[in-house]
Amino acid sequence: MWNVIQCAIQGRGHIKSNTPCQDKTYSIVTDNMQVIALADGAGSAKLSHYGAETVTKFICSELTEKFDVYFEDNDGAAVKQQLIEGVLKSLNETAKLLECEIKELASTLLFVAVKNDQFIIAHIGDGVIGYLKNNEMKIASQPENGEFVNTTVFTTSKDAIMTMKLIKGSLGEIQGFVLMSDGTETSLYSKKERKLADVLKKIMQMSTIISTDKVQEQLKQSFENVIINATTDDCSIAMLVKTNDAFKGYLQLDNRQKQKLLGFKTSTSKKTIRRYDDILAYLQNNQSISRIARRIHLKQKYMKKYINKLCMLNFIEKNGSCYHTIILLHTGNEVNNE
Repeated sequence: MWNVIQCAIQGRGHIKSNTPCQDKTYSIVTDNMQVIALADGAGSAKLSHYGAETVTKFICSELTEKFDVYFEDNDGAAVKQQLIEGVLKSLNETAKLLECEIKELASTLLFVAVKNDQFIIAHIGDGVIGYLKNNEMKIASQPENGEFVNTTVFTTSKDAIMTMKLIKGSLGEIQGFVLMSDGTETSLYSKKERKLADVLKKIMQMSTIISTDKVQEQLKQSFENVIINATTDDCSIAMLVKTNDAFKGYLQLDNRQKQKLLGFKTSTSKKTIRRYDDILAYLQNNQSISRIARRIHLKQKYMKKYINKLCMLNFIEKNGSCYHTIILLHTGNEVNNE
């Protein structure tokens, strides 16, 4: 099983000019097939947000239906040709509906498709594709820029096929994939070091122990409050993360596993761990610090240390003056966040 996390936020420059968000993400998940796609509409193309939406939806549908055909074809050039022809056909159909030229729908395109133990990655234009393997973030594909500075390649570019990157392989120890636009790249990718930010690993890991909806909500808040401040461009991201089948809920872990998850040394007392257990269990419903302190029989000033630790780990969340648990406590049961 895989989790999908995606987010696209209108940039400050587009808010100021009243231009729609030109970044689009899309995904399709079935029993044995997962596809995520991201497209960044060309700033010079006034209808590129429609083009970005068109190509992300097309490529997800195409790979869902024809993954085996593309994966088993050893002629990379032929695969690229077929994919580009399909993309252009879908864009031409959109252009007819909008009564515009296809160049007005230009965008980049990044996607990852996974079926069983195999994957296909493709990349046209700027943005970054990364993956998590053995708990380390790695680069699968870096930006492809155009002939001149600050230009890139788009789905409608004449050299799209020539510059398109296509990667096929077996998953092995890969735990997740991430796609990001160049706006997001400003904050989460170092061009100088060719390195992805460690926070991406943390987001992926958190998505395996708390609900995907909650991770996505927190990610959206982070983009709205932090990421867009580093650029005037739109910002988008899409992640595909393998679920942790071994995780049956926090309360099902043994003390050693809980210590590791809480970031403690193995010498931490069982009493301390039990206190965290009690707090998390009690916070399945919203509670104030004073009520938690009374329930746990601990002074408020000491209780705050426990609460701050759990907030830092994203195991609990503050709602006004109250807190509630968001980490999964029991197998198959979501906590009550009402």
